[in-house]
Amino acid sequence: MTLHRTWAAGCAVLVALSASCAGEPSAPATQEIHVSLVGKGTVSTFLNRLATPHGHVVVTRAAVDGAQESAALKEELGASLHLVEGPLPLAALPGEKARVGGFAVVAVPTGQDPHDWLGSHRYHTEAIAEHEVVAPRAMRALRGGERGENRTALDGETPEITIDAAFLEARLKELSGATPVNVGGRSVTIRERGSENGRSLTRTWLKQQYQALGLTVQEHTYRSGWNQGVNVTAERRGADPSRVLILSAHYDSVNNAGADDDASGIVSSLAIAHALKDTPLNIGLRIVAFDQEEIGLVGSNAYARLLDRDGELSQVVGVLDLEMTGYDANEDGKYHVIHCNENTSADLGAVVEAAATRAGLGLVRTEACTNRSDHAAFWRYGTPAVAVSQDFFGNDGNPCYHARCDTVDRINWDYMRRLTQAVGLAAAKILTE
Repeated sequence: MTLHRTWAAGCAVLVALSASCAGEPSAPATQEIHVSLVGKGTVSTFLNRLATPHGHVVVTRAAVDGAQESAALKEELGASLHLVEGPLPLAALPGEKARVGGFAVVAVPTGQDPHDWLGSHRYHTEAIAEHEVVAPRAMRALRGGERGENRTALDGETPEITIDAAFLEARLKELSGATPVNVGGRSVTIRERGSENGRSLTRTWLKQQYQALGLTVQEHTYRSGWNQGVNVTAERRGADPSRVLILSAHYDSVNNAGADDDASGIVSSLAIAHALKDTPLNIGLRIVAFDQEEIGLVGSNAYARLLDRDGELSQVVGVLDLEMTGYDANEDGKYHVIHCNENTSADLGAVVEAAATRAGLGLVRTEACTNRSDHAAFWRYGTPAVAVSQDFFGNDGNPCYHARCDTVDRINWDYMRRLTQAVGLAAAKILTE
């Protein structure tokens, strides 16, 4: 049996449970935690840490001296506390206890899905962790050294690679249920990737695709609270076995076809591996397909935690996370490389932007900062990571986000090819440097 905890702001919420806050013994002693807005790199021990453009919102067991904003919260039985990233409405969210640094703190009843409780899947939610993380204060740069040493793209020529447009379209139609596929020797249609069966079919399909490219494939099973899932990795070793670049995306969906979110990212990463299959690599390439992103980055958090525990995060030179790469309704070519000025992730973003510019792909980078994709799982450990995405946070968000209509007929194939090409060129630059 698993005991769930939460935290409530002040004494008022505890009154409903214990009838008294003034010493009458009726409920177990509660612990206090603190949610604070602090400067970058000022707090290295925390339960949770989410990035803002200029700071962090951290959850800690002790008060943080010099915090710009802070809220003290107390334990409460019967619910679990979640940090919620918006944009947030002016009115309080259901179960809201505090707002700090643009994030809401919400108590969700035990057993209730946070998105169902909030009435929307458009929020990013993250449960308060039970165990502290100690992040390195000296953040790694993309090419060695300390933070800020390499603020521009890597020097030298970019290897020529070409994204196969036909490959891109064929694989995306297969993964989003538009065409049937042969999985394990039988013809099936992957209609959704939210159920256990849909995700299992997807993993088999993924392994077939990766093995066809000659990659070494592994499954990583994890358990996190009530959740159990499986991440899939596919790797090609480089001349230097001590370094690896991660190219990631999430394969689960919200029980829909999820053509854009995030079959597009999965297929973009697959197309890049296909384009690089004959290119000699100095740094290893690891494609990672994360499970359960849609319920709170569960798979990526488990994977980053595993690498940290096994001492393997020091080998990761960077993470290029592909989160929705196929929607551009107004044909303006805008895209995001999201780094939030987190450790040296801006250096990694600069490589992507430079690759897109030099190749003349007609792409225009536009600023955004969010923790709501798998790149954020690596930030807490000081690993450079960016999310490359379509203009989701601008004026061209996909209206079928998390809806049944997220199907291939809304994909802008030429835009997806160009954005995939930009990331592929950036990956090639890093892998052959």
